[in-house]
Amino acid sequence: MSASSKVVREGVAAGLIGAFVIAVWFAIVDGLRGKILATPIMLGTSLASLFLGDVVPSDAGALLSYTLFHFAAFIAVGLVFAWIVDKAEAVPSALIGFAGLFAVFEVGWIGWTAVLSEGRYGTLSWVEVFVANLIAAGVMGWYMWRQHPALPRRVGAVLSGASEA
Repeated sequence: MSASSKVVREGVAAGLIGAFVIAVWFAIVDGLRGKILATPIMLGTSLASLFLGDVVPSDAGALLSYTLFHFAAFIAVGLVFAWIVDKAEAVPSALIGFAGLFAVFEVGWIGWTAVLSEGRYGTLSWVEVFVANLIAAGVMGWYMWRQHPALPRRVGAVLSGASEA
């Protein structure tokens, strides 16, 4: 298997895993509130407002559009993650830089969640989004760790001051 096809396979798998665990997380949260599928419908309605203005989609349309967007976005994130992990095989500090990028991404999502909760889109809490993203990142990271078992040791060595070469 070529290196690029391995990156694509790992990226798509990691993205699907991340998207699925977040979907399950919010299914549990919504179920505990007694409002099954409320979060993806709310997010789909929010997403539609970016493209349709004041036209509000049906619940089914919002759910379908958000689900497609959610899985596509996570596949894209998974592909970037897999590419970075592949590059980190040669330069382990690339993974350290990715951790910083992830932190910035999380802050952005927390801000976007705050914006959504102020409007007509429901009561999505930044804590719920933060926990969901941590769960997804943990599961995606675990998957990549399993695919690249020597990398965590190499990154640890770089963090302790060893040369990358």
